[in-house]
Amino acid sequence: MAKFSESVIEEIKEKTSIVEVVSKYLTLNKKGDRYWGLCPFHTEKTPSFSVLPDKGFFHCFGCGKSGSIFDFVMEMEHLTFPEALKQLAENVGVAVQEESEADKKRRDAADTLRQMYGRLAASFHYILLETSHGAKAKEYLEHRNISPQMQQKFLLGYAPADPDWLYRFLLSKHYSEHMLAQTGLFAKNNPTYPLFRDRLMFPIRDWKGNCVAFGGRDLGGQSKAKYINTPETALFRKREIIYGMYESLDELKKSESCYLCEGYFDVIAMHQAGMGTAMAPLGTAFTLEQGRLVRRYAKQAGLLFDSDSAGQQATKKTLTLCESIGFESRVILLESAKDPAELLETSGAQALTQACKTSRTAFDYLVYSALNLYDAKKPKGKLQVLNEVKPYLDAVDSEIVRQEYLRSLSDRLAVDISVLMKDYRPQRRVPVPVKEIPAEEKPVSWSRSIDLYCMVTLINNRRLFASYRNKLKIEELVDDLAATLYTVIEDASRAQQTISDEMILQMIDFAPLRQMVALSFQTGEFIQQPEVVLDEAVKRIRLRKLESKRKQVEQLLRIAETEASVVEDMSELLLEKKALDEEIANMRNPEHV
Repeated sequence: MAKFSESVIEEIKEKTSIVEVVSKYLTLNKKGDRYWGLCPFHTEKTPSFSVLPDKGFFHCFGCGKSGSIFDFVMEMEHLTFPEALKQLAENVGVAVQEESEADKKRRDAADTLRQMYGRLAASFHYILLETSHGAKAKEYLEHRNISPQMQQKFLLGYAPADPDWLYRFLLSKHYSEHMLAQTGLFAKNNPTYPLFRDRLMFPIRDWKGNCVAFGGRDLGGQSKAKYINTPETALFRKREIIYGMYESLDELKKSESCYLCEGYFDVIAMHQAGMGTAMAPLGTAFTLEQGRLVRRYAKQAGLLFDSDSAGQQATKKTLTLCESIGFESRVILLESAKDPAELLETSGAQALTQACKTSRTAFDYLVYSALNLYDAKKPKGKLQVLNEVKPYLDAVDSEIVRQEYLRSLSDRLAVDISVLMKDYRPQRRVPVPVKEIPAEEKPVSWSRSIDLYCMVTLINNRRLFASYRNKLKIEELVDDLAATLYTVIEDASRAQQTISDEMILQMIDFAPLRQMVALSFQTGEFIQQPEVVLDEAVKRIRLRKLESKRKQVEQLLRIAETEASVVEDMSELLLEKKALDEEIANMRNPEHV
């Protein structure tokens, strides 16, 4: 099998929603933390096919089919793993190639950068809360009415005014000068001068919680730019990250709705007012990549971009983008402030909460805005209004809904709908056919042997293999499937990269075993106190080996008795049996002497 870059696999997973991919083939409905539908792999009337979006896996409780997003595409399209990977990569614009030595170096550099950013975010936060240097920033936050709880939730920090501090600090943590030049933290024309100096710091975290960039608000009044962001790095691609996603995730999964704001303080203000699913694109442009990310968890969005011209344009573009990905959106209009942060600062959290209860539907907002821009009493104005809302109408997937919008627009413009239709022609969409694939053998159960349960635990906690490979040898496993998994884990441990769960599955040739392992990745059962489970399993396997050896000695003793063997042979066997008896007794009861 080709050795693909793990960074490619991770990038595909970041940009692809398994729910969206599966939904192209069958209808899914959300219940709890899973999406459910009729299984495409066997005939059924009651949905038993489930998708777990957080982990990126599927499982059918009817036929037992289970796997990752790659496995699903392989099954539905009859593709090999490399073919499925390439197809998914092409869908989201990811370049696929086998990992070279240069790829490995880039991946290692990205891991180091990610670790650095995480440590630096914690350091900025500490300086804000615990040192005299952060006093000015704390006063500013108090002035903006930002609570200590929000400062903690968003890990707000302060970058000292001393221009030499950051470079000295990172050098003291053993980061090389070459590494620091790649971090995006220093000026291009002066590799020791910090990009962030005397600024309130906003760590920008990806949806997994990793700090990948920073935003900084000037507090000294000396900078031309009030706000600046980290430039794009190996970790940070602006159009793929949305501020507040990680902080919103728990509540987002429950409510399935979110708020889209414009700036850092807007997001924090909304969270402080009790609307804990607020987030913001980094800039006013909400991108398709950001939309797909949020769409994994939410069905609805309320937009609160600024009321100025740029904010209004961003609102219109975002409404159209949301509609194009099946994301229901509304616009919240703040009457007494230009943005949520200002309303929180001047009137408090309750006023902000109350203001967010009034909204307009996306189409109503677009028509209302267009009618304010153009004179709809004139023929040219009527056409301009239609052209203003046309991109949104093009994005509507339902012909029925589009017709209703056009009928509403014809009423507002006082134009017969048949006339309106001559200037607007709806797009036709081709549905994706559902493919039936015969069901295969049901996966095996991990409870069939202690050996297999042990190996499934270890494959879910592969970091522990180095410490357990000396405690448990492959020849001690009597279950052949367990031995297969031992070999897979051992092969993965020898690789020069961290092997993902998806790649691990492709290393298992026997389909029922592969499906069983895929299911184990979804349950969470095997990551609860794994060392305790493994220690007990190793003990039981060791005990089984000793008991088997004792049976052999007992059998030899019986043979020796019948054949009247010499006393020396009998004595050796008896001593060996006594030693085994004592070792087994000690293992069964550690307190036994």
